[in-house]
Formats: sequence, C-alpha cells, structure tokens
Amino acid sequence: MTFDEIDMYSGLAALHWSAYDEPTWDHDFYKRIVEQAGGLALDVACGAGRLLRRYLQAGLAVEGVDSSADMLAVCRQKAEADGLSPVLYCQPMQTLDLPKRYACIYVPCGSFTCVIGQENALEALRRFHRHLLPGGVLAFNAYFGDWGDYDYNKPEGERAYPSEWKPHVIKEFGGGRRLVVERRWTGVDPVEQISSEQRRYRLYDGEQLLQEEVHAGQNHWYFKKELLLMLRLAGFADVQVKGDYTDEDFGPQHTGTIVFICRKPDRAG
Repeated sequence: MTFDEIDMYSGLAALHWSAYDEPTWDHDFYKRIVEQAGGLALDVACGAGRLLRRYLQAGLAVEGVDSSADMLAVCRQKAEADGLSPVLYCQPMQTLDLPKRYACIYVPCGSFTCVIGQENALEALRRFHRHLLPGGVLAFNAYFGDWGDYDYNKPEGERAYPSEWKPHVIKEFGGGRRLVVERRWTGVDPVEQISSEQRRYRLYDGEQLLQEEVHAGQNHWYFKKELLLMLRLAGFADVQVKGDYTDEDFGPQHTGTIVFICRKPDRAG
C-alpha cells in the first residue's frame, strides 16, 4: 500500500490547519524545553507555525521544517504579517538533511505518527539524532491509538470501509467565509497500527459553495515500549516519558498524549 503524508496537509486542508492559531495545549510545555536547551531549536512538522511564530516573537531562536509546501506557504504569510522572517525548510522528517545542528528538536501535535512504517520512524529518529548537537534535546508526542469506530467484536466482514461521512469541524474566517470539514475512516488495521481516513473540505462564502476538496491521510500509532526501543536504537539516552504535557511520568491516569523527552549523549563529557 502506498501512503501519502502530504495530501492531508495540502490545498484546503492547509487552510484548515492554518486556522489552529491559538497557543493552547502544548505551547508552554515545548517552550520551556526550548528555553532550557538554549541555542537554536528546530520545529519539525511546523505547519502554519502555530508554535514557531510565537516562540520567535518571544525572542527564541527557532527554525522550521515541514513536508507540505502549502503549509509552509501559510506559515510564511502569517509570519510576514507579524513582521517575522523565519528560516523554513521543506523536507519529510525521515529524510531530514539540513545544513545546521540544533540544541533542541521538537515535533508537536502528534505529527510523528504521520511517519508510516517502523523503518521510516526509526530513520526519522536517527536523523533527529544526527541533527542535534552533543547534549541536545529531542521532544515529541504521540497520541494513543485512534481506531475510529473499529469494533473488535464484529466479524471482519461486517467492518465496512469507507465509513459514513461525519461532521468534524467548522472554521470561521470572517466576512461570511467558513470551512466545513467532514471526516470518514477508509481503513483501520490494529495489527499494523495504521488508520487511514479522508477529510472533505467545503469552503463557503455565506451560502455559496466556493470550493470542495477531499484529502486523504494515515497515522501509524506507536506505543511506549516500542518508541523506547527505537529511541535507544537511534542513539538517544536519558529518556523521560511524560503524560498529557505535564511533569508527571506517563501512567494510566493520562488519557490523551504521551510525550518523550530525551537527550543525545554529550560525548565530550
């Protein structure tokens, strides 16, 4: 099966993600990590710059990389409106090859799960390790497995895909313009830990439909022990596993997000 990690973040999909402009859930958590690391940071899968632009405004040194040219175009536009000129690169994280080394690399918003296949994910971690300075910090989060409406109790033949379209979100852009997004599952494989979906985007001006697009994407759900092993294979050490963007060690009380914070060994030390 061929996977496309860019389609879900192209066209009207990029407009959708650009509307998530609030600092919200993870802003303070990653900001503190960047501040403590000191030096230059890299925002991987920076998208429209939800975090990157605020960190630059706060005086932090941060660059960005994303696999979607459409998302980076939105990021540049928003940054310029704020009087910022961020350094941005267009590359997938599993083929990361940049001219600099960083004190900190962070991957927000669960974007690491967009890397499909364990080989690609391990290569991404190795690339992060290569791009960090000795003693540099990597931080990223992964969501728990999202299997949509998958029901283990149903026979395989009764699990029909694609599922029905369901409302997902409506984003208002002012002046009567709004983006209506629907979502449906096109496949779920809990053995391979991959879910596939489509999102239908309808852009309206008042009641007039201006544009409609359907984009597809996938997620590979990685689990705690699996990622701990991959991080060790990639060369990382001193791994901390936190829950829900708190300082608490990850445990059953956490319901949404698992966060990994690890360090490239300081060979000079």
